[in-house]
Amino acid sequence: MLEQHSIGTEANFLRNTGESGQLILQYDWDNSSLGPLSQWPSSLRTTLGIVLHSAFPMFLFWGPDNICFYNDAYRPSLGLPGKHPAIGKPAIEVWPEIWEITAALINEVYLTGNALWFENKLIPIERNGRLEDVYWTFSHSPVYGDNGTIAGVLVTSLETTPTVIAQQKIKETVLKRTRELEQANASISQANAYLQDIINSFKQPLQVLVPVYEGGEIVDFRFKLTNQAYASYANTTPDAISGSRVSEIFPGYLKTTSFTNVARTFLSGETDTWMIHYDQDGLDLYNEMTAIKMGDEVILHFADYTKLKYLEFELLNKITELENSNQNLEAFAHAASHDLKEPVRKIQMFANILQGQLGDKLSEQNRMSFSKIISAAERMGKLIDDLLQYSQFSLLPPLMEPVDLNENVRQVIEDLEVRIQESNASLILKELPVINGYKRQLYQMFQNLISNSLKYRDPATPLNIEISAAPCTENGINYHQLEVRDNGLGFEQQFAENIFQLFTRLQHTSMQAGSGIGLSTVKRVVDNHKGIVRAESQPGNGALFKIFLPNSAPNIEVSHF
Repeated sequence: MLEQHSIGTEANFLRNTGESGQLILQYDWDNSSLGPLSQWPSSLRTTLGIVLHSAFPMFLFWGPDNICFYNDAYRPSLGLPGKHPAIGKPAIEVWPEIWEITAALINEVYLTGNALWFENKLIPIERNGRLEDVYWTFSHSPVYGDNGTIAGVLVTSLETTPTVIAQQKIKETVLKRTRELEQANASISQANAYLQDIINSFKQPLQVLVPVYEGGEIVDFRFKLTNQAYASYANTTPDAISGSRVSEIFPGYLKTTSFTNVARTFLSGETDTWMIHYDQDGLDLYNEMTAIKMGDEVILHFADYTKLKYLEFELLNKITELENSNQNLEAFAHAASHDLKEPVRKIQMFANILQGQLGDKLSEQNRMSFSKIISAAERMGKLIDDLLQYSQFSLLPPLMEPVDLNENVRQVIEDLEVRIQESNASLILKELPVINGYKRQLYQMFQNLISNSLKYRDPATPLNIEISAAPCTENGINYHQLEVRDNGLGFEQQFAENIFQLFTRLQHTSMQAGSGIGLSTVKRVVDNHKGIVRAESQPGNGALFKIFLPNSAPNIEVSHF
């Protein structure tokens, strides 16, 4: 812990400034280019007073050697142990790895007198024992000395690395949802445009305010110092509002916490940070404000996150639109399936009636044509049934229930008994777990997997199907790993992802009847259970389907109807 030093009158600006203030008191300034602390110019003391008492990260370069100062809020940006302590050192010694960039920014401020602003800028720095990629939102502002010329450069900065990473993750999530909801391409494209247009603008307005009293009470504040970032809200300049009451520029602020909380901070002396939605004076802003009392003044600065807030609203609206669109598409598929079944049924019925009426009048070629019509209608009916079943899997039951997969699979085997016997297939069922899930959907999943094995078998080889389970962990999540393995025809591994897509059938399976919906139904069931499905195969070596279902304790409180 740092030794506590007494503070003389000449160093009043260092009172209650934490570790950074103590480091300044301890430093041997007599042997530095700045000279003894008692001889420092008032402009340096005033600037350091603002920096050191601020809860927002600030860094100051001062004098020809660009001597470094910073407050406790900036300390974490230097790493552990990193560059700390850097107070009193020339900037070139503290930032050698980025000195070319830093020197250019400092020199531009000295040369032009203009403040510089950068948002989410990648500047790698050495800290924590390595070179790190760090994103920053920061400004370089001139600080004028006692003689009216620029004597230093003030840096206000905010590390935005987590925000940038979060943006990237949001974009990845949206892109993934875009691939899953191809039927809603128009809406998703619009959402992506919004996502690609995300702008995090964290300009840091700063004010130094003095209270205005009437009848012994604080009724307003007066601007003593503001920066351009704040003045821009009123489309003016800091000089134009200097000395004015805040209510003269923003009369509505008296009704908000941007007045009451600042007054409370001045009276209590306690620093305060809060969120505010400012909807007065024709403005609609979302800010995080911080008020700090310093002597007879209050320092007020805030971060404006209005654009992010409105983008959040837009994203929520777009997500709702996408969900509504998906529901409409599912409802359409459900209705279309029902409406299509009736004409198909009539085709079958009237074809059978007409064939019976014509009887012996039909030639062999006529009978073959009738057979093809009836067969095609039957396939169409099966396709419609499969499509209807697939669309219904988006409508989840209201509550999961404990499902004994052993009983579930045995029911499937019983229902497929005839097909299993006709295929001369052998099934090996090993011990399966009890899981929390949707019983009917899990039944359909196993039915489609077993049916797939029965359908795509080699007639010359006895078919063996094995169903087993074991616990496993994927990406830190505990799963039940279910496996359905057969020794059927198999397929090329390159098609392992495609087979789960709707209406997908591999070319070499064209001799087997099917709609191409079965495995997509399996994928939908697994998705509804927050699981994972994978397929492994080689032509002639059978297929292995791995289903990963979350290993959570079954909910024993099941509603019975």
